Amino acid sequence: MEDKLPREHVDIQFLSLCVSLLAFLGLAYWAGDIVWFKDFQPFITLISGIFALFIGVIALLRYYTKQSSLNFLFIGIGFLGVGLLDIFQVVLDLGGIGNLFTGISTQVYPVTSVLSKTFLSVVMFISWLVSRKEGKSSKGRKKNETLLMGLVAGSFVLFIGVFIFLMIAGVVVDSLAVIIVGLVSLMFLILSLLGYLLNRGWVTDDFNYWIIFLISFLILSQVFYLPFFNLEYSNMMNLSVWARFFAYIGLLIGFLNSIYVMFQKEVSTQKELAKKNKQLDETKAKIEEAYLMLREEKWSLARSKGSVDKILKDVIGKK
Repeated sequence: MEDKLPREHVDIQFLSLCVSLLAFLGLAYWAGDIVWFKDFQPFITLISGIFALFIGVIALLRYYTKQSSLNFLFIGIGFLGVGLLDIFQVVLDLGGIGNLFTGISTQVYPVTSVLSKTFLSVVMFISWLVSRKEGKSSKGRKKNETLLMGLVAGSFVLFIGVFIFLMIAGVVVDSLAVIIVGLVSLMFLILSLLGYLLNRGWVTDDFNYWIIFLISFLILSQVFYLPFFNLEYSNMMNLSVWARFFAYIGLLIGFLNSIYVMFQKEVSTQKELAKKNKQLDETKAKIEEAYLMLREEKWSLARSKGSVDKILKDVIGKK
């Protein structure tokens, strides 16, 4: 059974998550007054794509070196795909890296951007399913998880069904297809967040907390991305990009922290092995010393016995 993290440590983690979310919402409130905010959107998107590639490589290395969980495999594949899509979209929109701070996107909702968000949300949901299967949750807890997620998914399906009906009926709604796909992505992200929270893996492993951090900011990013929330399209799209950027930073910190924890555990294990080897060497030396002492005593007894036998022979011979 894995050791639980200190209660104070867990409380501080989730308090920092709440503070981070509130701080970002504060940024969202003042974003309209920041003139240069939109100029960094392509650059932040590019950096986010690079971070995604980096996260994907680390996740795959973590999986292939430790062979511990399929969760890392899915996260690695997902982030590699998302990183490639994001970088490709930036280069395609701007016509090259040289226009990074001067170019303007020609598409309102790029197809690759929509696919990237949907793909990542599905990957995160699959990663939760894998971790749930590998976990040891009770049947009662799994039943409650399934019931709650069924209610959430059912609500989203009904809501999405309304928009699909509007699309079939020919009602003119701007970016209706983007709304439907965006709601599907949001549904998978919320289900993933609920899954990781109810799974309680964050009680024993810091990395699960950073996944929750990632999904929380991805949900914010998706909310700002949905067209019917876009009171000011430019600002909302910028906030969506920045939220995703902070989400990637959080998971990257989580991976680096997990590597550090693994390194510390390895150092501790090596020290423990060295200590045990030293104890074994000391025990071996004591056993060898005891053996030599017993052997000397045996030789002494043998010599004494030989002297006694000789005396008895002399006495018998004289008689």
